[in-house]
Amino acid sequence: MINQGKYKILENMVSACDYEYILSKIQKAITYKRALLISPIASQTLVIAQGDKKVKKALATFDYLVPDSFWVMKSLNWLHETNLKERVYGPDLMLKTCAFAQKNSIYVFLYGTNAQTLVLLKKKLIRLFPRLKIAGTEPSQYKMLNKNDLYRLGQKINYSKPNILFVALGSPLQEVVSSQLKPLLDPLVIIPVGAAFDFISGVKKQAPRWMQKIGLEWLFRLLSEPKRLWKRYVYYGTYYALTLADQLFIARTNKPLNNAS
Repeated sequence: MINQGKYKILENMVSACDYEYILSKIQKAITYKRALLISPIASQTLVIAQGDKKVKKALATFDYLVPDSFWVMKSLNWLHETNLKERVYGPDLMLKTCAFAQKNSIYVFLYGTNAQTLVLLKKKLIRLFPRLKIAGTEPSQYKMLNKNDLYRLGQKINYSKPNILFVALGSPLQEVVSSQLKPLLDPLVIIPVGAAFDFISGVKKQAPRWMQKIGLEWLFRLLSEPKRLWKRYVYYGTYYALTLADQLFIARTNKPLNNAS
């Protein structure tokens, strides 16, 4: 189990930890009936939060922002010498959490994407985890919810009595909605998981593991959906890389040299 604390990346505190640590926190929150907000965070969300007060405020309500992106993980290693070996990738965190839920007879709720994808996702999860208890599902229109929408959604989720809520709306919308939902819900664990619903259901292809391991998942996804993702990876990705390089240069420049003996 790895937990090296929280470190500042751009303007947000990101946890240098692993899957095992996060799963232990999920278990503890459920045992003691406490609310818990966890988000596998991508680099573009950290960039957007710098100029969007609503997103920044939402991220501040999360108990744990964990490195979903290979490059966020590398940022922790390069800037703060955490030496993490793997990220806490949203789709894998969802699968590991579902395995934990099955083992402990814990109920999950699926919110996001569309009705067709949710049907496929539910079938796939039941195939992978035959004893998984799915309390309910609810599709989304990928839009910000007004107070009435939030209230109705909160009522439906509370009526289903899940222990864990997975949210897939795309980032940063899913972080904002998750933060808004938290005070309307009975204590439970909320985890925004990005494209996990699409990947696990088979609606969209994931990058090969070898591309994920060397930080090229962004290229695979960009080539797969250039019109939708160009801004995320070209604009926000470039901004993040330049900002990271600047912070790394400052950190290295200000690092005291060892005195020669």
